Amino acid sequence: MAITIKSVSKQDTAYDKRVTFEREGVEYSALLHWDSYDGYYLMLDGKDTPDWELEWDDDKEGDSLASILDQLTDDYLEESYL
Repeated sequence: MAITIKSVSKQDTAYDKRVTFEREGVEYSALLHWDSYDGYYLMLDGKDTPDWELEWDDDKEGDSLASILDQLTDDYLEESYL
């Protein structure tokens, strides 16, 4: 029995990523959540939010830390498939 797909549509409405990254020699772990209704939510593991993160997200001119981490993790995953 052969199955032939004629068309497909997929819409991601939410996802979570666990990410570990390094900034200025310090390693951080975080939960990056995105959904189509509320956008990004980033929660760094640890007791204190570093000052640099608060300053980063206060800068409304550039991309948020969450959106940058999302793009970097997508790039990382894509490269790992190659």
